[in-house]
Amino acid sequence: MGHVLRADRRRAATLIGLFFIAFSLRLQDLQLSVLIRTRARYLLLWLIVITLASALVLMPGQSHAALAAEILALSTCSAAYTAWSAARAARLEPPPFSVDLLVRWVGMAATWLLGIGAGISLIVGQGGGLFFLTFAVLLGIALEVASAWSLIVGIGKDTAPARPAPSAEDERG
Repeated sequence: MGHVLRADRRRAATLIGLFFIAFSLRLQDLQLSVLIRTRARYLLLWLIVITLASALVLMPGQSHAALAAEILALSTCSAAYTAWSAARAARLEPPPFSVDLLVRWVGMAATWLLGIGAGISLIVGQGGGLFFLTFAVLLGIALEVASAWSLIVGIGKDTAPARPAPSAEDERG
């Protein structure tokens, strides 16, 4: 299981770098929308949490209780921050409902619940323990890639100035 989390840590770290590059190229569009900025912020947080959770598991010499407390604190604080920021953004700029949005929220909730479940399971010494965390990390990376792609492709749709349709003269000449 350690090799899976080690590879996931590298993938998450790479995605963080790519995330910064993609958003720095679209910085002006990011500044125009509270919703887009908030989504970008919690998606970046999500990648950082995946990287940190994977690093915590790979840290040698710590007890199950210490690891459980770290995972539980990290998952709980991240879930609370994400929920707070999404609610704040929705008050300022309500997002249009879509199936994509619903899938992202259900998936994100599942990753946070799996992380919290991993921490609780390690504390009580029963249940899935690190298997829950492994599933959370794998699901989190898959959803992160899909969410980041959706956000990057969607940036500019609502914020770009309307372009007039090409006229017949433009198409001929």
